[in-house]
Amino acid sequence: MPQHSNASLFVWFRILFNCRFYYPVFTILFLDLGLSIGEFAALNVVWALTSVVLEVPSGALADRYGRRPLVVAAGILMVLEMAVLCLMQPGHHDLVLWLFVANRVLSGAAEACASGADEALAYDSLPEAERSTLWPQIMARLSRGMALGFVVSSIVGSVLYDPHSVAAMLRFMGLNADVAKTTTMKLPLLLCLGTAALCLVVTLRMTEARTPTPKMPMLQSMREAWGSILQTGGWMWRTRAAFALIVFGLVFDSMIRLFLTVASNFYRLVGIEEGWYGVIGTGVSLLGLVTAGWMETSARVMNVRQNFLWLGLVVLGGLLAAAHPQPGWAGVALVVPLFLSMRFLQFFLSHYLNEIVDSAQRATALSFRGLTINLAYGTLTLLFGWQTGWVGGRLHLSADDPRVFAESLKLWPWWFAGTVVLAGGWVLLRSFSTAKDEHSGGESRH
Repeated sequence: MPQHSNASLFVWFRILFNCRFYYPVFTILFLDLGLSIGEFAALNVVWALTSVVLEVPSGALADRYGRRPLVVAAGILMVLEMAVLCLMQPGHHDLVLWLFVANRVLSGAAEACASGADEALAYDSLPEAERSTLWPQIMARLSRGMALGFVVSSIVGSVLYDPHSVAAMLRFMGLNADVAKTTTMKLPLLLCLGTAALCLVVTLRMTEARTPTPKMPMLQSMREAWGSILQTGGWMWRTRAAFALIVFGLVFDSMIRLFLTVASNFYRLVGIEEGWYGVIGTGVSLLGLVTAGWMETSARVMNVRQNFLWLGLVVLGGLLAAAHPQPGWAGVALVVPLFLSMRFLQFFLSHYLNEIVDSAQRATALSFRGLTINLAYGTLTLLFGWQTGWVGGRLHLSADDPRVFAESLKLWPWWFAGTVVLAGGWVLLRSFSTAKDEHSGGESRH
């Protein structure tokens, strides 16, 4: 049946789209190709801005004209973004920089097309009466699949990136040959190009779950799409539960994701060699297999406030550990909760938001979630770039110096705690000011 087919294909799509072989060495890939920390931060802002500009319009288009075309477009864009990365030539700074700009634009566009559309397609394919039961099971299955995917991609990607590991493998196979770093740097990228092609095949096998809106003149189509965006945005602004999920989601996600983005830099800071990065990713992924069942249990036995409270404490503890790094494996072990917290956050946001949003505007609402999260991440990445420049100037060191990175981490727990308090205050103020509106309009839809 299409219901079960779409749900299974959705799991495969997310795994292939997100489990990338270059993620264990993401930050150092930029640096080893000759870019600076400042350029790295700016390129991630380019990615976030692209995603922000396209995020909600793509969700509105998916709601009106079908979710499958947007998911297929995401698969095509992923192939293109990985093809651009494979063209990288170390030692040619300007060429590398502009290829990365193209890659970040294509990647942001792919993220925007997938965000909302893939989840809405899978969710609405399920029997309506069973969605609240089946969706947590599918998300738990996705978490387990992602965990296994990250096991494979983390080990393979980090090992292939390290020329010493590749040379050791060749010697084991009876081939006594050294491999240049410029060659091994591209191996994870080429593998990602292969998984991107598989991801595209998966999207082409998906089937539309809803009857798309009939075609109409372009001007009318654009007017109605923007009307749908404004209507959904207004509902999310007025509805307390949706507003709170979006606000706390962007605060949590931006901080966690910023640390995950620079995780390879943190490993270098505590003295872990590149060849071990995949082992770390594997360990975290294996823990993800164990914790997948905890997500369903948390959603069943605790309410949304309790789940976000304990998750916030876990994130704060991980950031404090990063701010005071211990050398070697002890330092890595103490920040593992940050990696696991992202899985729980994504599960909670998907579970609670899908429960309250109307099917006709599901992709648009989920795209608003992606829009705010990516906007917050891009802003925080830009602030991180400024922060390293300021700290470097204060310490009279280059912004790329590891001591600057270590000093920058000390401010992160306080930033997270402060933004959580501000978010909580904003949600309370909005709750008092919009309770009447929600009673008369927002909740009548459910």
